[in-house]
Amino acid sequence: MFRKKSRHRREFLLDSHQKDSRRSRKWRNKTLYVLSRILLLRHITRLFRTSFLLGTALILMTLFIFFAVFSPYFDLKKITVQRDNPNINVSSIEETLSDFYGRNLLFFSREEVRQTLGESFPEFRDIQIEEDWPSEMILKISVSPPLFNLLNTHTANFSVISEDGVILQQESQEELPVLKVFQHEKPILVRQKFLTREELEKIRQAEKLLQEEFELPLHASHLYWASQELHLISTADMELWIDLAQPIEPQMQKLNFSADEIGLYTRRFDHIDLRIPQQIFWEYR
Repeated sequence: MFRKKSRHRREFLLDSHQKDSRRSRKWRNKTLYVLSRILLLRHITRLFRTSFLLGTALILMTLFIFFAVFSPYFDLKKITVQRDNPNINVSSIEETLSDFYGRNLLFFSREEVRQTLGESFPEFRDIQIEEDWPSEMILKISVSPPLFNLLNTHTANFSVISEDGVILQQESQEELPVLKVFQHEKPILVRQKFLTREELEKIRQAEKLLQEEFELPLHASHLYWASQELHLISTADMELWIDLAQPIEPQMQKLNFSADEIGLYTRRFDHIDLRIPQQIFWEYR
């Protein structure tokens, strides 16, 4: 009798435990289901919100592009010139760039502006371009510094040449050295590209070597345009003939090697010819 009651009690306990377990799983499943629905709803809401924001941004971008392209708001209306030389003619620059007025700054070509100014004003060494939105362009212009006064012996006219070889003006500047030009029958014009920068560097190098390395005075520099020669006039009107188409230093070094032999510092010369490679010719007075 006791055993039957014990067995019955165990069966009751097992059945109660199974019911509690099933009830627990049921509530857990319901809870998980509700949570999954909530998470799905949040995910859908987030996707909708993201799509809405992207769509709004796309619409705003489209409207801005449409406005920027078809509205005159961003059209160029003003050009400001900042210069380092008072001789730069602002009115001439504005006239040269007149075709750029009314163009949209969003699609502006800086290189086209530089090219246009470079063709009309070759004396400009550097052109910096900035946009001041919505409708202004700022130009920062620097001019190549002056280097020589040119005296065209054929026309008896002076002009000033820059370090880049461009003629800046047709009046001389007192503080600049003079370079006499021979064999050039035509007038030398403003904004003409008269010499290359390399040729001018060679002239300066030859003058410097004569005065500093050979310690000879420089009385004048003569440029023979057609033959591309430089004649440096020194002591007792001695002329050193130099070929500008060749490197300067090897030509001048020949004078150094033969100084004692030809009596560079003791004799009077009409000229010393340094133009022929590996040879030197001279004529005494």
